Amino acid sequence: MKSVWLFLMLTGFFFLSCKNKPGGNISFYYWKTNFSLSATETKTLGDNTVKKLYVRYFDVDKELGQSEAKPISPIALNDSIKNYNTIPVIYIKKRVFENINSNSLLTLAKNILSLITQINQSKQIKNTEVQFDCDWTESTKATYFSFLRTYRNFSKQNISATIRLHQVKYYERTGVPPVDRGALMYYNMGEINAGNKNSIYDKAIAAKYNPSLAHYPLPLDVALPIFAWGQQLRDGLVVGLLNKINADHFTDDSNFVFISANRLQVKHACFKAGYYFQEKDEVKLEAVSKDELLDMATEINKYLKNPPQTIIFYDLDSINVVRYEKDVYKEILDQFN
Repeated sequence: MKSVWLFLMLTGFFFLSCKNKPGGNISFYYWKTNFSLSATETKTLGDNTVKKLYVRYFDVDKELGQSEAKPISPIALNDSIKNYNTIPVIYIKKRVFENINSNSLLTLAKNILSLITQINQSKQIKNTEVQFDCDWTESTKATYFSFLRTYRNFSKQNISATIRLHQVKYYERTGVPPVDRGALMYYNMGEINAGNKNSIYDKAIAAKYNPSLAHYPLPLDVALPIFAWGQQLRDGLVVGLLNKINADHFTDDSNFVFISANRLQVKHACFKAGYYFQEKDEVKLEAVSKDELLDMATEINKYLKNPPQTIIFYDLDSINVVRYEKDVYKEILDQFN
């Protein structure tokens, strides 16, 4: 009899464990104006069994003095997009929602849906979800949230929205967007300045916000940074951001000399990667290591109420993915399982 009870207990534990074991998927943001995967990018997706991609379709902005916001810089797709479940991502400048009325919100929703449909039809693809990326404020939340409800009612699609750490901690003030899921943007949390701290990830700053994740009322996926960039410094001030720049770009370039592990000085005025540098300018390099990514995942997992459905890495680019071992994405996903 004891053996029967033991068997039943073990069996019940097995099924309970299987039922409660969280799942998860690896995905990437694709943030270029032309969708054309390199061999390295395609291999990364294959190695990680990526089925879903978050693809920036276009931005939405309005010119200074103009009342109507318009989509700009739409993406051009090639046939390889058909291999993936595509989630269009629409980046909207927060100023779009300043001084905008309900009629304009409806027009904007219709224009966005129309352009998404047009882009999809160019390659005969369909989507059932769209993600909006907007760093709204307390003063723009009412109109932004109204836009989201308008778009949902008009499109009948599922909607997700990007969420910043400060919007998690102070959600009673900043509000919770009326969407199905959020994507926690776990990067760009420090100040961009000439100091030694990393503006992409600062563990001390993150620690001030992490406990708030336990109380956020919206289910969250997690977006983590694999990008690197530089800051161009002149006389101790930041004069420009250097997109997709890392230490490898300066190997064997006599115009630059390393003065620390992540900082260079310009020896001779020159152009580099499309940027102009004056003599004595400095370049501050910022990136996130594998260990830091694993640490991020561990810290987030301590507080999230439910495991994320998707871990999204920003962003899919050969320059970024070659900096990491190929198994790093699965290792990070395992921190949530």
